[in-house]
Amino acid sequence: MSCKSTRSIHFQSEIPLQIESPYFQTWVAGVQGGGSGIDVFLPVKDLNNIIPDSIHFRGQRVKAVYKNKMILGHFSTPKNQHQDIILSNEPLAEANNQLLPKQDHSAFELEPNTCVLSYIIDNKRFYYKITDLIQRKSNPYP
Repeated sequence: MSCKSTRSIHFQSEIPLQIESPYFQTWVAGVQGGGSGIDVFLPVKDLNNIIPDSIHFRGQRVKAVYKNKMILGHFSTPKNQHQDIILSNEPLAEANNQLLPKQDHSAFELEPNTCVLSYIIDNKRFYYKITDLIQRKSNPYP
């Protein structure tokens, strides 16, 4: 006999903090193979005792980071990544391969300008959907 668990995720209609003008911005490194990505910015005045856990955006999930009154998600994209990958039957020969940072797939199907913030209060996980993220001008790095 087998059991199948189906857990539906319930989005919170309110969040105990104020997110002001959330946005995302693409970026590309100025050097060949320097990387590219999309950063999601959720400006907040105060965390009000919540612990940001992760951000889901465009099919990916990354760890949420709180810094300078901002909850941030840093998503890497496959463009402009380092291409020298060594394949070998010698385990140490592949040690210097550069791969995309660890990103998990998201359980949510979202519109391109929507993200989900996962956060923790009193050891319980909650989900809050943020729609209508503003896309800011791309940030090309030198």
